[in-house]
Amino acid sequence: MIEIAKRAALEAGEIAVSFQGKLHSIKRKGTADNFSTEADIASEKKILEVLKSAFPDHNFLSEEAGREDNGSVYTWVIDPIDGTTMYASELPFYGISIGLFKDNKPYLGVLNLPALEALYWAVLGEGAYKNDNKIKVSSQKELSDSILAIDWEWMGDREKEAKDYILPFLDKVKYAPSFGSVGFALCLVAEGKMAGYFHWAYPWDFAAGALIIEEAGGRVTDHTGKPLNWLAEDMRVLATNGLIHDQIISLINI
Repeated sequence: MIEIAKRAALEAGEIAVSFQGKLHSIKRKGTADNFSTEADIASEKKILEVLKSAFPDHNFLSEEAGREDNGSVYTWVIDPIDGTTMYASELPFYGISIGLFKDNKPYLGVLNLPALEALYWAVLGEGAYKNDNKIKVSSQKELSDSILAIDWEWMGDREKEAKDYILPFLDKVKYAPSFGSVGFALCLVAEGKMAGYFHWAYPWDFAAGALIIEEAGGRVTDHTGKPLNWLAEDMRVLATNGLIHDQIISLINI
């Protein structure tokens, strides 16, 4: 299953790269910065084609196509282009995310970052990898030494968002970049380039990256430290090297 998921992510990445630099047709999904492009649709079509040809009886949950329930214990959770705003702006902060749940819990994950020519992947209990090299989270124990990435909600009350759960730790960490792509940031945490990441998003944003971080030795919970509810419509997720996790939770004011 992992090899087929890798192939789907790589082929979808080739499609995404082929569309870059072209004028995109935009499909709005409610707000100005919640949209998809023809590249999202083409990438998703390729991923579903590859996965369904191999696993026609599995369930599928994809950001654009929605849910297909076939009564299986396996569910593929897909974000065909994670970071569409960045992608459409011709920035490198985007990825193709494919996760597989078994009994509603992450079982494997693949994240392809085409701009970095990097394929991150993990299978439950088998460690995390970047291409063919095993990776692990960072060893920072102090917030003052840690880079903690954040991202923002779509056109929401960003002032309240900042007050509730960003400002409390903003002056405690070394730096807090924002990439506009959950998958991109999670890969950097798994590889040890950053100590953590905090954001509100949907299951398909985290399905692959959460397992990759945990298999790299990190920790992923909701903003209170509880295990993620993968059946929830959306979630606030804290993903870290594990060493700064409780410190961040103690500062969040939600």
